[in-house]
Amino acid sequence: MAIVIGVYNRKGGVGKTSSVINLGAQFAMEGKKVLLIDGDSQMNLTQYFFEGNEHVFDDDGVRGDVETIYHVIEEQCNIFNSIRSCEFTARRKWNNKFRKIECSFDIILGSGDMDYASCSDKDVLDKQLEWVRKQSDYDYIFIDFPPAYSLLTITYMNACDYLLVPLHLSKNSSMSGYQNVMQKCMEAKQEYGCTKLRVLGLFFINTQLYKSDQKEMYEQCMEDEMREMLKFFRTTIRYDYSAMQISEAEQRPLCISCNRNDIVNDYKALAEEIEERIQEERGV
Repeated sequence: MAIVIGVYNRKGGVGKTSSVINLGAQFAMEGKKVLLIDGDSQMNLTQYFFEGNEHVFDDDGVRGDVETIYHVIEEQCNIFNSIRSCEFTARRKWNNKFRKIECSFDIILGSGDMDYASCSDKDVLDKQLEWVRKQSDYDYIFIDFPPAYSLLTITYMNACDYLLVPLHLSKNSSMSGYQNVMQKCMEAKQEYGCTKLRVLGLFFINTQLYKSDQKEMYEQCMEDEMREMLKFFRTTIRYDYSAMQISEAEQRPLCISCNRNDIVNDYKALAEEIEERIQEERGV
């Protein structure tokens, strides 16, 4: 049965989309079946993989004959009609021999029309994904949330088992943002009946631990009491401008475009830690 994970933060520009892409791809590299959902009207995830694809985009944006998350939620169209598959391969040298690595996962495209979605039925996505869970063998479904709190995010929360929260590790990254997510999660549970929703934890992204202020803050957050109280993951995702630029230019996830890079190892370690925490949460 697929586990549905939302990646959410009220603040924009904290790496939600890159986290969805690269965590999903890493799980796929490990043999898991993964579905990514672009739930943000900015469509960063959709553009990451499909910008320049004439079968998806025309001069006005996503083509009118392409089904997106908008059709799934607002028009309650068959969710399976909106799923697109992505496959990536690369050759890497290993022990003086070349080997083929590959990664494949599915995507539901985003839509700018989500800004106008009424979301009159908060259960609509949960029902659609329940159908997906019964009719397919996905292991993980990741939802890229918009940086907002609205009826749309309530609809996403209601479909999720867990939330992951990415944060920047700096003095300007206050814990109040994370506490706000915790508060909204509790509100969604109490006022909107999102009873299965839990915050799985937070992780730091774009870290530069050679900087004294970041290292000091990270060490404070990793103290046992603080880490357990706020559910920090130990793994951080390092800052690597070059690797991210290559990945975006090639429109391929980091595990394919920069396979032996440190940032790829970070996402691999985080994926392992996420699985371990889910098992703990579920008493496995």
